[in-house]
Amino acid sequence: MKTRVLVTDGLGKEGLELLKTHPNFEVVVRDQTSASELSELAPKFDALIIRTPTKITRDVLTSAPRLKLVVSSGAGFDNIDTKAAREKTVVVMNCPTANSLSAAEHTIGLFFALARHIPQSNTSLRLGKWERDEPFYGTELHGKVLGIIGLGNVGKIVAEKAMALGMLVLAYDSAVPALSFLPEKFKYLEMRFKLCRSQSEVLREADWVTLHIPKEERNIDLLNATTIGEMKRGTYLLNVSRGGIVNEAALLEALRSGHLRGAACDVFASEPPNFESDPIMGLLAHPAFIGTAHLGGATTECRERIAAMAAKQTLAFFNDGARMGVVN
Repeated sequence: MKTRVLVTDGLGKEGLELLKTHPNFEVVVRDQTSASELSELAPKFDALIIRTPTKITRDVLTSAPRLKLVVSSGAGFDNIDTKAAREKTVVVMNCPTANSLSAAEHTIGLFFALARHIPQSNTSLRLGKWERDEPFYGTELHGKVLGIIGLGNVGKIVAEKAMALGMLVLAYDSAVPALSFLPEKFKYLEMRFKLCRSQSEVLREADWVTLHIPKEERNIDLLNATTIGEMKRGTYLLNVSRGGIVNEAALLEALRSGHLRGAACDVFASEPPNFESDPIMGLLAHPAFIGTAHLGGATTECRERIAAMAAKQTLAFFNDGARMGVVN
């Protein structure tokens, strides 16, 4: 009997072709699958390859006794009930490194967008205005102190690129005890890097703060009114990791009060957000806020890497019993 694989939310051409070339696999692609449709479809498949929009709940897992594998085609997996999957002996995998470079580059892009008011100036010009002075005076990145919370795959790349721009980097990650993450070609930058003993130390000293941590229970509302209050007045805050890590109401208040000079989010607590509710309406209306629609991994190269990785993990699991990127 063939191994049946259901792909939701799309998968790159390379990944699909890789799966379809194996005669023992049958691949079905269904885009934008609703929760009810997924509960009906899942019992017919051995594996699911999904992205963030698809929610794998306990109910879905309970409805699918045949299911053996769920692959999240990305780094995040907070859309999957991993505890229920473990109870049902369903293996959950992610693709932890495939989107790292794209997400890091998106972060750096937001640095420049905030520092130089690029989106706002573009909007002004499109409205027929020629505003060269206020309110678009910006700030340089060179010589500024960047605080990084989380030195995982993305955080490391952001640190390297920020140091190459002349920024001084303070970082905190409870799982990273040393500077071992720096490749040899970047060793000359060590004088611009300090690994801090606490998150508070980073928040107190940084001119810019960027988050690169997973959405775990301990990280929900990690940046709230209290922790944002630890930051210097005039700091910039970015979140290109997961929604819910920054309390959006506290973020809006910090922007309105001027405590934060600017903020950018690629992710939101609910996606898509409720555009008619505060604090989302307030954030999107605030001139010092920049938002993007979870685009950290939205590059051609990233999608190709993710598709290939997800396909290879699926094939290796069923053909060889290999378990790459298991998270439960």
